[in-house]
Amino acid sequence: MSNHPKFRIYPPLGITRMGNGPAEKSEVIFSPEIPWDNLYDTHQEYLTDKGEVKKQAQRFYIYECDDSGMPTKRVDPADYDIEWSVEVANKKPFWYVFNNCMDLSVQFENQNLSPRFFEKGLAPGISAAYRNPNVLTEQLRDPKIANYRKELVNNPGKVQVDARPHHRRRDIEGQFPNPGKGVKSRLLQKMNASGAEVKLGTLEYEDEGTLIFYPADGKSAALNPSDLNTDFADNSNWYDDICDGRVTAKLTPRHGEDKKPIELKDAMSAAWVASAPPDYAPQIQPISTMFDMVTGASEDEFEPDFSLVFPFMYRLYRMQWVNLGDFLAPSFKETIDELIRHGKFKYLYTNDGSPEAQKVRDEVFKLFRDPQYPLRNEPIIPSKDMTQITNAFDETAKLQLPFYPGDAIDYPGSPAQWFAIPPLLYNQFKHWRDGNFKGLDGDFDSMEALGKHYQHQFREVAKKEELKPLLMSRAILETLYGGGFHPGVELTWPMRHKQMYRENRLLREDKTGLHGLYGLREIRLNQASEERQEEIFYNDFGLRMTPEDVQKSLDPKHEKYHWLWETTPGDLTKWMGIPWQSDAGSCQAVFTESQYPTPAWWAANLPVYVLPEDSYEKMKDTEITEETRRSIFASRLPWLHTADTGYVGYHAEGGYTNGLIAMVYQWKNVGMVTGRKMEPHLPGVPEVVYVAENGPQKAKKHKK
Repeated sequence: MSNHPKFRIYPPLGITRMGNGPAEKSEVIFSPEIPWDNLYDTHQEYLTDKGEVKKQAQRFYIYECDDSGMPTKRVDPADYDIEWSVEVANKKPFWYVFNNCMDLSVQFENQNLSPRFFEKGLAPGISAAYRNPNVLTEQLRDPKIANYRKELVNNPGKVQVDARPHHRRRDIEGQFPNPGKGVKSRLLQKMNASGAEVKLGTLEYEDEGTLIFYPADGKSAALNPSDLNTDFADNSNWYDDICDGRVTAKLTPRHGEDKKPIELKDAMSAAWVASAPPDYAPQIQPISTMFDMVTGASEDEFEPDFSLVFPFMYRLYRMQWVNLGDFLAPSFKETIDELIRHGKFKYLYTNDGSPEAQKVRDEVFKLFRDPQYPLRNEPIIPSKDMTQITNAFDETAKLQLPFYPGDAIDYPGSPAQWFAIPPLLYNQFKHWRDGNFKGLDGDFDSMEALGKHYQHQFREVAKKEELKPLLMSRAILETLYGGGFHPGVELTWPMRHKQMYRENRLLREDKTGLHGLYGLREIRLNQASEERQEEIFYNDFGLRMTPEDVQKSLDPKHEKYHWLWETTPGDLTKWMGIPWQSDAGSCQAVFTESQYPTPAWWAANLPVYVLPEDSYEKMKDTEITEETRRSIFASRLPWLHTADTGYVGYHAEGGYTNGLIAMVYQWKNVGMVTGRKMEPHLPGVPEVVYVAENGPQKAKKHKK
């Protein structure tokens, strides 16, 4: 008898993104369902006509499955009465401060993180104290007194929608603090303050039997208005409307004698949803994605293939649209452009065994940082605690690719301050360097031509109904960052561990028709059952959480700590910064002793330098010379200056705190980077350019 359920909800992990636009189907964008499908769109609008940031909503579907757990067809609502249930929570104020990733001091085996972190102590994990540390667990003083840290969890409970006229749409109405129904908040009494209604999203039932989850509005505030957000991740008395939680469904057959309801609520059939900050460059993918991380958390092995190394190179090449360090020289873009200029681009994807091809691959491979982190110093990312001595008596190695910080940002001098290709992918790069890989047939003259080739492959697979839900999982996960984590943009370091997943299996090529590209996966989070949730929902590690706690939790026999990997509502997002705007605004340029190239954080989702809309419009002016138009194209503006946020960035002196505060109010006015046609075509400039359009400008245009 099969252990796989007959019905499953897809995607298994859905992602929504905040926006200040309305929660209406006609005014939102939907999470992608086909990988790479939107990369070259030039007609997409990510802002409403009023200039609001559109919410990114998530659709959920129910599929019937075969005995192996593979989806076969969507459930027809004519055959079943369908009731959807969602339970989400925000646990950020209840959880611990973020210092760094605690698994950096933990011994484990997977393909996402070099074992040298543990063996050589490259970046020891730092213990973390409670957020809102003044809100103590009264049981520490008197076991008869209730734990009123629970009030820090915004947990509205389960919300249902179905096809009945007055049940089709419901808001998820939360509050902070949340003492429970009919109970006065002890926190508010002590503070002599008022609480806040904090909506966490909206549900809508569609005629097709599908569910739409709309995220909340991106709001955040402090209970005490005088409390400013001064830290990138940890601000007491603050709340926001990020959340995550379980998506379940109940199917009641309409026909036949057996009309017993079928409940999809266990880890193998239910789904999960998480809300996240806006993706301000939706068509630019992160260089290392959450799909890479989930793949690395498995024990799968792969036949060497060009398609396994191309996506990373391609994403790094496209970072030119959101980060100046990837646009100017030295950069990966420059390397690729030189290969094209000298007729050597074909040596990236063909495997002809020639010495010239071998030389090209070797030179490209040497550009990248080894995830084993040989103990040599690249330029140091300063800390506010450093002396003014500049690397005294130390020879500094050349900065390697990519120009992005890694998990060890807290440790100036550690080689792991810098992000490296994950070990799983780096091993594929080694095979590629050595000529041990399956090449690609065809004649391609650019990175975009290769990108469109693989986009076509995804679109062909999407024509098969039974594979659509598996594509959804990948399409969504490829929009999320997979490192470095400090703490991250959407989700963070626990996602790179196999303990997070009840199911994480690669589906064979003969089942999917998708060659290479790490294939398609069936992915299910290790959800706690509803009964188990009652036991562990408010679990923590006491006044301080340590890397030793994480080490113990990895052991499934350790009953006291293993609950860490049993997911309950709020557990995915509780590690993230609060309010979300502080971390989003902080993660811009970082500074080294040599100011060029200037490294940056997660530019694919939170751009750093962009091509402003005004520049794009001026480039279309044919009355100016081509040279002037190209100069305008090369002039990039700091992304946060597309709204009045001031300058922020890693240790950006006096402007940092002002920038954090401004981001809480200005996040909805910062530019959304969107693909647009370059008409008339300008030699030396791509046919599709990615332009930062902001809401106030669009609102003015529409008003006219």
